[in-house]
Amino acid sequence: MSNEFKLGIFVLIGIFSVLLTIMLLGNYSLTSKYTVNAYFENTAGLPKKAKVKISGVDVGNIKNIVLENGKAKVILVIDRKIKLYPDATAKIVSMGIIGTKYIEVCPGTPSQTGNILKHGQTIKALEGDSLEELVGNAVKKLDAVLGSAKKGLNDDFFKNLYDAVENLKKVSQTVGSKEKEIAKVIDNFKNFSSNLYEITSKNKDDIRDIVAELKKVAAKIDEVVTKINEGDGTLATLINDKKMSDEIKDTVAGLQSFVGKTKKLEIDWEYMGRFDTRSSKFRNDFGVRFRPNNHKFYYVGVSNIGNYTNEDDQFERNNLNKIDALLGFRSENLEAYGGIMRSKGGVGVGWSPFDKIYASGRKLYINAEAIFRTETAKKDDKDRDKPNVIIGARLGIFRWLYAGVQVEDMLTRTNFMPYIKLKITDEDLASMFGVAGIAATSSK
Repeated sequence: MSNEFKLGIFVLIGIFSVLLTIMLLGNYSLTSKYTVNAYFENTAGLPKKAKVKISGVDVGNIKNIVLENGKAKVILVIDRKIKLYPDATAKIVSMGIIGTKYIEVCPGTPSQTGNILKHGQTIKALEGDSLEELVGNAVKKLDAVLGSAKKGLNDDFFKNLYDAVENLKKVSQTVGSKEKEIAKVIDNFKNFSSNLYEITSKNKDDIRDIVAELKKVAAKIDEVVTKINEGDGTLATLINDKKMSDEIKDTVAGLQSFVGKTKKLEIDWEYMGRFDTRSSKFRNDFGVRFRPNNHKFYYVGVSNIGNYTNEDDQFERNNLNKIDALLGFRSENLEAYGGIMRSKGGVGVGWSPFDKIYASGRKLYINAEAIFRTETAKKDDKDRDKPNVIIGARLGIFRWLYAGVQVEDMLTRTNFMPYIKLKITDEDLASMFGVAGIAATSSK
């Protein structure tokens, strides 16, 4: 496989990622759609981007919900193939008592004139009772029924009472017809009690011995408790010594705090494969990122991984297996980091415009770096003292896969590098570090 063919694959992946991200972020669809408006008194619990359905079938979604003249204006995006007529209605429906809410649309009745709703027109909104209103109405009705029964004004109440008495009569008659069966049950119980009496009579001595042993055990327990209360023995010292008790509590609290911090530690295993268009070679980077919280990280790794013995060019050999060691700080959408980059000093910044900077599977990430110097320059290189300025951007394809491109040496000889990046988060290692830390602490 030639280098040109490999480069073509990288470029195609980058173009596909850009198109895919634009469609996802812009909520684009390949089908033609139009919008209609519906005005509701209350849209509590209705999420933006909720589904629009007809007879339970998805026909669109909510574009936006805004307040207009004291009412909630809901903008519905409908598939162009679906026709709505002037008497169409929209109603907020919930899937179950605590289910997700959506808009159920009744398309209306086709008229003889063939009029249909057009883009931007308004349909009638039907207000449905909320769960709180339904419960409130039910309580009011129950209170009214009980009040009427109390005053003796509800004839149904007395009819129901009469029916209940009749049912009790039937139950008593049924019990009377089963008199023989009930008598048999009583006889069985009598026989059981007789057998129990016989067993206890024959084993009085054994039962007496068991009770005596239980008394001895109770006496021993009472003796131990008395010694503990009086301060005798090691256990009593541990319980009654306030200073030692406080020291034990402090030790346990320290261990709990340490374990709590290690549980919050997250570790990312990162690999980046870059194609250097200037030298037509692949570059491999690998590192580990430690994140104790959402606003700080540490990164250690190796750039330009390679075998010295397989490289004949002295310049290329000098730039293999460079060390990275960075400390970074983050806000919601920005991060800044610095330290050792490719065995040289460097700093960088990153920006995530759509997602939080520490979120997994970021859709878009843009970064800029300056390294002093990135590579071991050649002796005759007139730009050997200038920093290597790098600008890059990447798109998230999956939670663990990214594709992007970065431009290096922007101040001297611009070099384009398309790349792919794999990132695997190992949350289980945090627990392993916690266990190891407790073992080390206890061994001191």
